[in-house]
Amino acid sequence: MLEKYGLLHEPDKTMFVFTKNGRYYGHIVKNKTEKSPAKFVFETDAFESVDSLKAAYPPITGHGGSQ
Repeated sequence: MLEKYGLLHEPDKTMFVFTKNGRYYGHIVKNKTEKSPAKFVFETDAFESVDSLKAAYPPITGHGGSQ
């Protein structure tokens, strides 16, 4: 895992960024709550760069980075 960040438009979810074969993709996970555990939602398409991934799935902070 390269980094993780909260999603701007879905504050109850977290993006985990990975790389494979020179491409970048993410796993979106619904955050745990008192009543339910964290849950894998889906895997994104592969992107040419982390910046491209963040453009499609913007971070809460606006500039990215691990939280």
